[in-house]
Amino acid sequence: MESIEDVSAFVRSLDASIDNLSEALDPVFSQKLEDLISNCLLPQEKVKIYHSHLYTVISILFAYIKVLGIKTETHPIMKELNRIKASMKAFKEIEISANKRDDESKKSAEAANQFLQRTLGTAVGNAAPDHLKSPAISSANFKGTHTKFTDEDNLQNESHHTRTKTQSKVTKPKHRKN
Repeated sequence: MESIEDVSAFVRSLDASIDNLSEALDPVFSQKLEDLISNCLLPQEKVKIYHSHLYTVISILFAYIKVLGIKTETHPIMKELNRIKASMKAFKEIEISANKRDDESKKSAEAANQFLQRTLGTAVGNAAPDHLKSPAISSANFKGTHTKFTDEDNLQNESHHTRTKTQSKVTKPKHRKN
């Protein structure tokens, strides 16, 4: 048999634990569940609140049944506790897969942008590098290279051309008969 001192120490410890549990649960149970759910904007937030409340209540009931000395392995509370755990696990897997899909879609969009940049040679939007913003041929190549000829120059060239044409006589070579 256990000594009375050990049992009384256990009771004091249990009483302190119950007080701590009450203090910890006050914020959770201070508001009605309906009020918490009505403040949620996303369905995921509602599911998280339902899960946390259900798990808290079932865990407290499980601890109470355990304190009463009832075997919990065959008790229906275990079935309910396992059901809630499975639901929480499934929800977490869904969140992870949704986050993974979001990451993959971001990566594919980034890869598409990079492909377009490589293919088209320009960056999408205003994010083009400086060397792609300027024209392919610089304007320095066109400075002072175009010369406009005056009419006097054209007249001199034409008169010189006509004079040389008339001064030289073109003769055809004669064909010999064999």
